[in-house]
Parts: sequence; structure tokens; C-alpha cells
Amino acid sequence: MKVRYNKYFASILTGIFLFAGCSAFKPPQYPEVIYNDRKPLISVTYEYGEIDIQASLVYPGLRPDGLMVQVFSRGDTVQPLLFIQQGVTDLIQIYLPQGVFDVEGETNFIKVIPQHPDFVPVWSPFLGVDFGTIILDPIYIVQKPLDVAGVVKNKMTDSTLANVDVAIYELDNLLQETHSDGRGNYNLTILGEYKNSEDLRIIAGTELVFAPFRREIFFGEQKDLTVNIGIGPSQGLAEMGNIYITNKRNVHFRDEPHIGGSTQFLLPKGVPIAVQYVAKGLYFGTIEVTLASGAQTQINGWVTRDDTDLLFFENIFKTDNENDQAL
Repeated sequence: MKVRYNKYFASILTGIFLFAGCSAFKPPQYPEVIYNDRKPLISVTYEYGEIDIQASLVYPGLRPDGLMVQVFSRGDTVQPLLFIQQGVTDLIQIYLPQGVFDVEGETNFIKVIPQHPDFVPVWSPFLGVDFGTIILDPIYIVQKPLDVAGVVKNKMTDSTLANVDVAIYELDNLLQETHSDGRGNYNLTILGEYKNSEDLRIIAGTELVFAPFRREIFFGEQKDLTVNIGIGPSQGLAEMGNIYITNKRNVHFRDEPHIGGSTQFLLPKGVPIAVQYVAKGLYFGTIEVTLASGAQTQINGWVTRDDTDLLFFENIFKTDNENDQAL
């Protein structure tokens, strides 16, 4: 009797298998929380991994009015995974579900967009993880940089001059320095936080025998300035007489040759003087003075002969080197 029962049960099981097929043995899929409707209450839930992105923000200068943060993945820089608009903060913390980032290369990005026209957006690439925490390098929120560019020329011949040092200062603090290239061009870039500074100036040619070129600059609402630099005496000054230059600092430039003459200027070292008359121990000549507007004017006066040297145009650099050039 027992044998017959086992055979009967096996036949029923075989029939169910053939009728239903393999799908009858697949595990069920539960898209939502499932309750057993019994006491004690038992439920089944799904749990996903989470990605926590953290990045500190650094503000070297001023702070914008607010921030917009966008997150991109897998090289897509058009459609963000999400974006957040928030106030200015020192830390960004974003939560995303697992599996959204490229974990093979740095093709994921955070873009921070400061809400102010003087600032520039910042892109920060990173390598993704399947889940867990991503801590990014600090992100610097800075204002748009300020640029000064121009050409360095020989004032007498109007030819360009290469390898002339050009720097921008705030008072006595050096902000940036460069040298003119083979075509006489130069470019200086400083932080946008200096846009309203009234103490900026360009100084060029400190490595030359002439007194350095100096010009005050102010950006205000501008982001780019053009300042062309003229080195040495102009052609008009050279035509007035032999060119001498002062050989020390604080040379008295007097209006009269006698002792009672008053000092018009104390000339720095390297100022060109077109000498027209010679008196006992004195030269009468003309100098060029740059006005605050950038225009130049000529002034006549007297200097002591021992305070000047005849200018030789073969080399305008103070020391011999492979970049020496004729004026």
C-alpha cells in the first residue's frame, strides 16, 4: 500500500512540472514591501547602497551670493544627475544611489557655479565608487582673473624688445612677473580680488640700464587692460642732442646752473637726458616726464656732469648674457 502511495505522489508531481514548466520554480519578485499579515508582523524590504560625496570649499577672496552644484557621471557634461541651489557654505555633501558613477576612470564631475558675475564655474573630476564615501580635494571658489597685456618697444626705433622683465605690484607686494617674448608681447594674470585696488602698478625694465617704466593701473569693472611699454628715449629726444643717462639715484635737475637754482626733480638712476649745452661741470639738457594720464612732456634743466654717463646703445641690459640686444 505504501509503494502505491509513493508512485501516485510522484506521478502528480511529474504532471505539475510538465504542465507549469521551469518557471514554476523561479523565486518570486517582490517590487514592494511585503507583509505576512500575521502576528508577529514580518516584512521583507529591499536595501540599496548609497554614495556620500563630500567636498570642502575654499574662498581665497570674496564670497559669491550663492552656489549652484551639479553632478555629472560617465563623461556626460550636459545632463546632470542632480543639481542643488544653496547658500554659501564651506562644505558640499551630496547623497546618491549606488551604481551611478564610472568606477574605472575620472569621468565623473562636480560643477560648482557661484551665483555672481565676477566668479567663474569650477569643474572637479573624480573617480566613482560602487557605494560608500567619496572625499574630493578642496574646491577653490575664486573671482574671474584679471589680465594685463601689451607690447614692449624701443621708443626711439619703435622696434619690439624681447626678454624685458614686466611685473605687477600692489604697493611693494609683487603679484606676478613675466618677460616679453620674442615679439615683445607680455601677459600678466592676477586674482580677481584686486579689481577694485587703487594701489596697482606696472613696473618694467628693472634689468635694463634705463630707469624702469612705471604706470599705475585700475581695473574697476574691466577684466582686461592693455598697457604698452616704451623703453629708452624717444626719437624726438634723441634728435635734440647727445643722450646721457644719470648714473646714480637722486640726481638734482635744476632750473638754473648757479647755486641759487632750485631743484625741479630728483632724478632716479638711468634717466635719459638730451644734452644741448655744456658749462663748467654742468650739462644743460632735456628730459621726458610721463604724466599721470600716460602722456609725455619735455622739461629743460641742468645736471652735474659727474652725475651722468654718455649712453652707448650697443647694449641696454645691465649684465652681459646671451639675451643682450642692441637698442
